[in-house]
Amino acid sequence: MPNDFSKNLFARGAEAKLYISSIFDKQVLVKERTKKEYRAKELDERIRKLRTKNEAKIILKASAAGINVPRIFSVGEFDIYMKKISGKRLRETNLNSEKGREALEKSGKILAKMHGIGITHGDFTPANLMLCSNEVYVIDFGLASLSNELEEKAVDVLLMEKSISTSQFIIFLEGYQNYKEWKNVLKRVEEIKKRGRYQIRAEETEENLEENGE
Repeated sequence: MPNDFSKNLFARGAEAKLYISSIFDKQVLVKERTKKEYRAKELDERIRKLRTKNEAKIILKASAAGINVPRIFSVGEFDIYMKKISGKRLRETNLNSEKGREALEKSGKILAKMHGIGITHGDFTPANLMLCSNEVYVIDFGLASLSNELEEKAVDVLLMEKSISTSQFIIFLEGYQNYKEWKNVLKRVEEIKKRGRYQIRAEETEENLEENGE
């Protein structure tokens, strides 16, 4: 995309900034990985290029599998132009309402499908799930990876468990049980808890973004 597009800063995180822009009168979201001054220039550019390419690749793979993700319009060296999803994040939704419970079960089914095709999200929480016209969309694949590691899948589930109540998590699991290895994943979740290895990766997430003005 041309660099002279008008962009308005929407949110910022440790690794990236989000801008609102437009293409042919259509509103788009631009995720731009920002350079790190503490890294050598060549290394910094290589890391940002790789992470941008990896994120776009995973989003496209998820989309091809029928998972609701932002539509990508263009991928640059350090930025991704994608459709802005209009709706509410699940963390802003009453998850105890009928609509909220339905969204939780759908979220479980989505994660089951993602894990089934070898995608782990890395920050699967209500902050990165959006409810739009009764459909649940997954956003922010900045920490995502192509992996069939049981450990990574267990972390996805554990992050969700830590983000919602016990009763809400039970509903989420009703959807997640669509994944054929769900029992093994839950077993690994319990193992992670016992050995104390789990830590919330708040500082690493890109979508723990502070929205402008807040």
